[in-house]
Order: sequence, then structure tokens, then C-alpha cells
Amino acid sequence: MYRYLGLVCFLWSCLAFAGHHENMEHSDGMHVMNGWVKEPLPGVDATAVYLSIHNPRNETDLLLSVSTDLAQISEIHEMSMVDNVMKMRRLDSGLSIAPDQFVRLEPGGLHIMLFGLTKSFKVGETYTATLVFERAGKISVPVTVRAAAEAAHHHH
Repeated sequence: MYRYLGLVCFLWSCLAFAGHHENMEHSDGMHVMNGWVKEPLPGVDATAVYLSIHNPRNETDLLLSVSTDLAQISEIHEMSMVDNVMKMRRLDSGLSIAPDQFVRLEPGGLHIMLFGLTKSFKVGETYTATLVFERAGKISVPVTVRAAAEAAHHHH
């Protein structure tokens, strides 16, 4: 019986690893996962993309830009509280991601703004965004449309 215990543990770890990586895109050094885009509100010509990035490398990398056919303009943004007022600003120099750092782009914090929307969004549809890193290069990631009400529940 004990000789099979190692095999069972190995198979279980393979399944756990596969499940963890099912929503993840890889490059030589960057992991991007859980991409989603908020359904735009009626009459609004902008929305945001959210996702998570993990840098498993031993060197800092920089997210330089993002592109998608969903909008004319894509910008990396940061929201922060300044004098009790929520402020949003574009990160002109990109987003630095340190070695082994896990960065979440989420409502109320870091995010990717889309301006000049070029498509009608349907909840549940999946589109592609391309992230450009200084070292890791280009990574195309799926982003799935979530309803505005559902997206509000994902705010941490």
C-alpha cells in the first residue's frame, strides 16, 4: 500500500497544478491570469480591464503598455486616495513588477483603462488584450466581460 502512496501524491499534485494554471497565460518569465473587463455602463465610452500578474523571475520587469481591439486607447492607471478624494492617474512610465511579486489589477487600484470603445460588449464573451513587458515581451491574454453589477462584487 505504501508504494502507491507516492504515486497518489504525485498525481494529486499534477491535478492541483493543472487547475491552478488553467486561467493563466505564460511567457518566459511572466504569468498573467484571471483577466476580465467590466461591461461598460450605457452611454459610457470607457471601461477597465483587470487581471493578475506574477513575476517569478529573479529580475524586475516593467509592464510598458497594453493593446486591444476593444478600444482606440489603452492606458495603465492607478487609483489612490489624495486628501480624501479618489484620484486616477495614468502610469506614463509603466508598472514595475519586482522579482516574485504578485500584482493584482482590480477595481479601486491598479487597472487598464480603455477609451474610445470599438465594440459592443456582451457579458460572458471573451476578447484578447496584449500586454507588453520590457523583458518578457508580448503576452496575449483572454479577458472575459463581466456585468457591471457582478464586477462590483469582485472589488476587494
